[in-house]
Amino acid sequence: MVLRIEYLLFLVVLILLLSVIGIHPRSQIAKVATQKKELEFQNFSLYEIEKEKSAYEISSKEAFYELNMLYMNQGVNIVRDDGLSFTTNKLKYNTKTKDITAIKSFVLEFNGTRIQGDNLALNMKNKKITADNIKAQILLEP
Repeated sequence: MVLRIEYLLFLVVLILLLSVIGIHPRSQIAKVATQKKELEFQNFSLYEIEKEKSAYEISSKEAFYELNMLYMNQGVNIVRDDGLSFTTNKLKYNTKTKDITAIKSFVLEFNGTRIQGDNLALNMKNKKITADNIKAQILLEP
């Protein structure tokens, strides 16, 4: 039994035509833009100088600001001028309450001490730090 090329091409064109006819695009109602203001930054750095002249530097590869909240999403680093530093991948910073919250895991380093954990919360006003699942390597100098 010999299959002719014309029949094969006719079958391919018929399948293609049926699939094009079978597609039913749907029209969707456009969403109305909300009144929220949003900014997006690349390679973002934030400096805050307090009354005691201590300063924090917060840097990230990507960030956006919305309603007194700064959201940082990639390569977040916080360095304080006394040597305290931590890194994480996602961070929220409330500009009114001065609360920093690391949503994912973090690494905190200070005077040779290295602390790893989850859900870090830092209040820059009262200098209170809390976290979950802490693993610490503490260096004690003689």
